[in-house]
Amino acid sequence: MTTFLTRIPRGQMMVIELQNPTLRLNLGKSPSGAPQPQLDIIVPRDSNPRRLSGTLLAFAANLELNTPARERWTVKTERVQEPNHGRVYLELAEGDAAEAKRGMMLLGRLRGYP
Repeated sequence: MTTFLTRIPRGQMMVIELQNPTLRLNLGKSPSGAPQPQLDIIVPRDSNPRRLSGTLLAFAANLELNTPARERWTVKTERVQEPNHGRVYLELAEGDAAEAKRGMMLLGRLRGYP
């Protein structure tokens, strides 16, 4: 088991036990072409479907709880075609490079990068 997210300076974090998910941070594009910070989450193939659902919701909740009040983006989750793959992503309010950078920084902190 892997433990992630014990605390981020802005607030309390829950400790969540996960079964070694693969986490990939990237800056995608929305259907309209705006930047879209996202965290791809892949759980082991033998995982129960609720494992992916719970993992997506846990990351989304932590992202919501640690988003500064001044930010107006929307946190979303999505299951991808493979049964063990999903993503947490931000629909940016402004859609500019500065907002995308702030979103990527927060997602990176949630993933475990400083």
